[in-house]
Amino acid sequence: MTIADENTIDMIARASEGGLKLVIVDDGSLDDTARFEAFQKKLQNYFRYIVGQLKDDHPECDPNDVTITVACAVTPTEAMQKITGLVHPGAPGLSVSVVYEVIPSRFG
Repeated sequence: MTIADENTIDMIARASEGGLKLVIVDDGSLDDTARFEAFQKKLQNYFRYIVGQLKDDHPECDPNDVTITVACAVTPTEAMQKITGLVHPGAPGLSVSVVYEVIPSRFG
């Protein structure tokens, strides 16, 4: 599962500081335009999950304690880096941080 698989959650992990970390895997295989479009769709899917299904899957978790981490094989694009958080008018008070980690692939 990667950034191109817009209807999946790539990975869910417990964050060391508490809460959950939803991980988007960006393998760097798309050109910048396709990568950003896929990223936007993936973020929308992750936010739908946080607002909807999260409480069923993780009733102990407060949605405000969720972070989206983008694990990138290559540096995120400038447009991607401008997105540092998500808010939703239908979920007042909910704010989700988006952080980036560059984890170069030894295969690329």
